[in-house]
Amino acid sequence: MNKIEKEKLPNHVAIVPDGNRRWARKKGLAPWRGHFVGAERTEELIQAAFDTGIYCLSVWGSSKNNLETRSKREIRALLKIYELYFKKLLKSKEIRENKVKVSVIGRWREILPDKVAKVIRELIESTKNYNGRLLNFFISYNGTDEMLAAIKNIVKEARGNNNLKITPQLLNKYLWSGGLPPVDFLIRTGSANDPHNSVGFMMWQTADVQYYFTNTLYPDFGKEEFNKALDDFVKRQRRFGK
Repeated sequence: MNKIEKEKLPNHVAIVPDGNRRWARKKGLAPWRGHFVGAERTEELIQAAFDTGIYCLSVWGSSKNNLETRSKREIRALLKIYELYFKKLLKSKEIRENKVKVSVIGRWREILPDKVAKVIRELIESTKNYNGRLLNFFISYNGTDEMLAAIKNIVKEARGNNNLKITPQLLNKYLWSGGLPPVDFLIRTGSANDPHNSVGFMMWQTADVQYYFTNTLYPDFGKEEFNKALDDFVKRQRRFGK
């Protein structure tokens, strides 16, 4: 990628990692095994994104439904992954050296066991004043849930303020993801034959997003695939509805 192309890189990339369970089934493995390989891939992609110069990276870890309705064995696997990998981030030299602010968005405080939530709280606290890069994980997160929560809080504020004006800034104030820059590029793996969003993922922040759908299942979506997606993005002409 040349200098001009690097200048066209997206500021905020979001990844919806689809296909972990399908990958495992194709290998004759238990579905939850795919999540562990997917977690390794996430590590690789975080490093690739920051090496490339991406300022803000968001990764969807699980919906609220994932942590409530899937098998107990799969949920235990997800919880173990969160505990292991957030501990690694907490100790990461790269996070400190690059001043990466880590955010975890969703209802994880209500859903996750105390020992997992404790690690996340420590990570958020230890990086809260960093301003070099942004790294965001969405756990126990539904976009529809986020929007409804924001609307309820706006209604609550309006009851005490008859002159309240409904503006984009007011909505952003109450969105869980309101402090993040707009998403420029959303990559969804394992879905080119079924391109779709799920439960309104970051519906406000993706208003003008460019989508990238690939049939590559997430455990196979490594650095080369990621760079291929970025190459596709820099060749596009964004019109923003004009």
